[in-house]
Amino acid sequence: MPWQTSGNSGERRRRRIGEVLLEQGVITAPQLDQVLRQQADPTQGRHKIGALVVDNGWATERQVARALATALHLPLMDLHRTQVDPSATRLLPRSVAERHGVLVLGRENGPTGPLRIAVVDPTNVVALDDVRMYTGANDLAICVAADTDLRDALGRAWSLDQDHTAAALLDDVDSPEEEEHVSAVEDAPVVRLVDMILTDAIRLNASDVHVEVQRDKVRIRFRVDGLLRDVMTAPRSAAGTLISRLKILGGLDIAERRRPQDGRARFAAEGKQVDCRMSTLPSLHGEKVVLRLLMRSVDLPPIEAIGLERAQLDLLLSAVSEPQGLVLITGPTGSGKTSTLYAVINKITAPEKNIVTLEDPVEIAFPGITQVPIFERTGLTFASGLRSILRQDPDVILVGEVRDLETAELALQASLTGHLVLSTLHTNDAVGAVARLVDMGAQIFLIAGSLSVVIAQRLVRRPCTECIAPYRPEPRVLDLLGLRQEDLADATPMRGRGCHLCGDSGFRGRLGVFEVLPITNAIRQTLLTGADERSLAAAARGTGMRTMRDNALAKAMRGETTFEEVIRVTTVETHVDTSVLCTSCGGGMSDDMVACPWCGASSDRAHCGQCGKPLEPGWRTCPWCRHQVPMPPTP
Repeated sequence: MPWQTSGNSGERRRRRIGEVLLEQGVITAPQLDQVLRQQADPTQGRHKIGALVVDNGWATERQVARALATALHLPLMDLHRTQVDPSATRLLPRSVAERHGVLVLGRENGPTGPLRIAVVDPTNVVALDDVRMYTGANDLAICVAADTDLRDALGRAWSLDQDHTAAALLDDVDSPEEEEHVSAVEDAPVVRLVDMILTDAIRLNASDVHVEVQRDKVRIRFRVDGLLRDVMTAPRSAAGTLISRLKILGGLDIAERRRPQDGRARFAAEGKQVDCRMSTLPSLHGEKVVLRLLMRSVDLPPIEAIGLERAQLDLLLSAVSEPQGLVLITGPTGSGKTSTLYAVINKITAPEKNIVTLEDPVEIAFPGITQVPIFERTGLTFASGLRSILRQDPDVILVGEVRDLETAELALQASLTGHLVLSTLHTNDAVGAVARLVDMGAQIFLIAGSLSVVIAQRLVRRPCTECIAPYRPEPRVLDLLGLRQEDLADATPMRGRGCHLCGDSGFRGRLGVFEVLPITNAIRQTLLTGADERSLAAAARGTGMRTMRDNALAKAMRGETTFEEVIRVTTVETHVDTSVLCTSCGGGMSDDMVACPWCGASSDRAHCGQCGKPLEPGWRTCPWCRHQVPMPPTP
């Protein structure tokens, strides 16, 4: 039974949270003195003792909550597994609930029973008194919850899909005459509506916010874990005022509606400062606005946590530990290339290194390095900027993207002259990046001499940790992946069932899948002989390179993603599937080779020895002349 209190304050409720944590052995006396000094320091801002204990690394939020619950004989509430009634939560104003860390859960034993609440600090008598004042409840049934869990529950209760006050705000945001005055009153309905949209996007870890004007409505969507989801719709009459408010945030011209505009904005949400890049685009029914929410440098995952296997990580770290060379990261837009580059920069940043980046635009402000934004109207392009950077005595250069031959050759030459160069390229796989440089016109000897490693990557969704459960992939899925049920004997396939935390999608968060191609002597020799992309792919496979699909399947086998995600994100390239190995030396070959490029041995497996037509790997008989194909010797 939760701890019930009445309006008469008891002695037990006056105990301080620091005393309770000390008695429970969560912190020591010197540690308590330190957090009290930190709390009293006016330069550090106001922080609660529990939060300071967690920030100092002495305990986790759940350990603090458990210690309080044990000492005060209160139940510990797991809000991730508790269905919260938004109507009960809104009995207390959101500002009061967030300030005190209180979540109203509802009445116990009918409408006359005590009001059940979850709190972060049950010793805060001011918070309990405020709950009584706002809700009119005299008796409280108190539970303890971890701070982050409670604030997540508050965010869900006031989210756009739960908060019906959003619809009420829209009733007031329908006057075209108010468009020019949307910034005059900060508590205007449109201001509060935009704040709600942005706050909800941050809570859901959305990467983009789309505001789309359609014929009869305004549609608002969030991109979460790489996929768009509908959040709410607004009346068509609210479009002008809503978009004008967003333009003001981004410093754009609200009177200009006929040409695209770009801007940046910074706003506060969920207790932190958030930067975003804003873009407008005129459309048939009005302007569309897209906000890209930018990650902060402190939120960047370490290079060890982005999804690289141990062998792949070793190859990458070995390449970036060298004083020179070119490291290329490839993949489509939204595949996490920038995050990987910054994770590498974060790993190698040191006071003795001069690191300069050239980006279009600068997405993440990173301390300790020099970041240069591209500005083509003034002549600052990737090529011209790279020339200027080379005169700035750099040790490491990050070029946002290799777009043309001039930039490619400058990057290759810079890596040959004692600089470590990091960059990106838009290709489907790692081998395709090498071929793309050749197609651009870059000199092959430059590519072979300067390229260190090429990484291709995609992002797959992780199963939600709160609703994850074992499952059996459908036979159709396994067929598409070339697997059989017996191949899953040692696997642990997992997927999310769907819950309120993941928006019933079954996924929460993403993980990288990678293809790492080290430029070895064998690859360089193949490149220098003028081999095509298929030959390069065969040579790469012969060196032991694991394809992106292999990497994704390994993660699916371990339950880190689903087999359906592997199909959605990865593709199988024919030049990889048709590669064969030399029966003499084991080197990689493609199916149209008649001799091994590594040892010169004749290829018995790539072509029929009788009619000369190409054969697929695994064929035992030539389908053209019925000649029996000799099997390679067993090692």
